[in-house]
Amino acid sequence: MKALVADDVPMIRKLVEFHLKQIGFDISNAADGAEALMLASNSKFDLILLDIMMPEMDGLEVLRKVRAGSVNKETPVIIMTAYGDSANVRKAVEYGANDFIVKPVEQVSFRKKVIDAVNSKKAEKEK
Repeated sequence: MKALVADDVPMIRKLVEFHLKQIGFDISNAADGAEALMLASNSKFDLILLDIMMPEMDGLEVLRKVRAGSVNKETPVIIMTAYGDSANVRKAVEYGANDFIVKPVEQVSFRKKVIDAVNSKKAEKEK
């Protein structure tokens, strides 16, 4: 399985990558929204994790463009945010996010949300 992790904080990317590798993902990283969109436009992923606040383009805009594109239109997307404010969460859901994670990332709930998102997508495909 392949995952795209987009966050402008290197330590967060490493932590998320560590957790994803523990459950069998190969990882591609992006340090900003523009890089994330370029990767998501050119490669198929099984999961995309996007920080909301990033330089170049925020995670919500990346999500909106991914959902409007063709390559990862149906890929589960989890938004990561240090701010659990309802306006951003509401926008993320409106733009098509499957779930959100409030940072700092807590291992057990992170893994559960990732596995649930991927399994939900697999179940949809099998229908």
